[in-house]
Amino acid sequence: MGDALIKNIESAVNGRSFSLAMFVCVLGFVLFKRFYRDLGDVFFFFAVIGTLLSVYYSARPVRKDPIVIAFFISLVIPVLSWANSKLQIPELAKASPSPFFFYNFFFFWFIAYWTQGKNERIAAILFAYCLGVLGIYISHSADFFGELVNGLRGVRIDFSVVNAQHTSLFSGFGLIAAVFLFIVKVDLRLKPEILKKTIATAFIVFFTLIVIVTQSRQVWLALIACLFLTPLAYTIISRSRTSTRAILISYLAFALMIAAASSLDIVNDRLAAEKPTLTKIVNLEFDAVPDSTSIGVRIHLWQEGWEWIRQRPILGSGEDARELVISESDSLPEFVRASFTHLHNSHIETILSFGAVGAALVYFLILWPPFSTVVLSTTPVKKTWKAFSLIVPIFWLTVNFFESYFYAANGLYIFSVFFGIIYSFRFVPPKSATDTTQEKA
Repeated sequence: MGDALIKNIESAVNGRSFSLAMFVCVLGFVLFKRFYRDLGDVFFFFAVIGTLLSVYYSARPVRKDPIVIAFFISLVIPVLSWANSKLQIPELAKASPSPFFFYNFFFFWFIAYWTQGKNERIAAILFAYCLGVLGIYISHSADFFGELVNGLRGVRIDFSVVNAQHTSLFSGFGLIAAVFLFIVKVDLRLKPEILKKTIATAFIVFFTLIVIVTQSRQVWLALIACLFLTPLAYTIISRSRTSTRAILISYLAFALMIAAASSLDIVNDRLAAEKPTLTKIVNLEFDAVPDSTSIGVRIHLWQEGWEWIRQRPILGSGEDARELVISESDSLPEFVRASFTHLHNSHIETILSFGAVGAALVYFLILWPPFSTVVLSTTPVKKTWKAFSLIVPIFWLTVNFFESYFYAANGLYIFSVFFGIIYSFRFVPPKSATDTTQEKA
């Protein structure tokens, strides 16, 4: 009786229906996590449980998966950093370590496990993300359409989503999602290609508008970095050759988009506000940078963080260091120490808190998924998804130079969704690899 039950469970877990049910849970997480959080957590709980059952009963070699290995390493790093802080700054160190500090960084693996590099599932995730972001805006804003109108009038808006930077971040990734939703070809019985492209186009227009009216320069810069670096990176990294003509067309389109954006009053006014500060930075006059502007405050915060990094570069100063740098500072203005709790730079905060060792872990989690998909994939991956796998990390790394999304709930959610898609090609089923990821000649 027991053996029969185990075989039935194993058969069910390895069946197509179970895989579909788990992917529905993934979609539920993507759709609801940030605007109906309790429901999103329920979906993801079942996805995690189902994944553990699948790993237990299937023959998939996940034990050797570098991300799984990295998870166990991640349990040690916060402990080492804490121990280092207890030795060097005992008066500021936490009473005990947090070994599971990095566990949120690994949620993308579960999404990847059930997405499996399938076009239809990736398209569903992209659509769920776009719809979920729209739900976030509507549910958080007291007057969604009123804010849109104000945004078109030049008022900086945020829909009450933390701040304008987070709102713009959601829309920046929403724009990427919508563009690839438009591009991806899905094989459905009803073949609603026109409907898909219409919805994707609507999302492209909407998210472009939000990116502009939220006036977040970090997202503007990240989009420029994607447009500029992706063709070059793809040519260098990808095994397939990209024609010179295609690269030139890409950069021509890039130049036209920049020219169009620069003609907008909203963009010009936003950039002009920091012109004196930027001039001093370009001239390397850091001591003369004012601490009363957005960029100026960031520069001074980063300088404070750098001093701490110099003192404890290997293991860092503990997970609370990004707050302690500010509260313990003698040079930062009072309003900064009272209003800011982090350094607005995930890269500096990572090295500050966990040293070079912790930074190696974090950057591995960011760079290994695209590297494994673009360079090391044992199954053919379409050019579309290779480009996606380069654009997403470029955008992610750029915006984190100016905000602390590595350690924010919204940022970790976005990381899970988009890097889950990238890493999903690690789990392409052998029998469907040709059908779903075959590269066209």
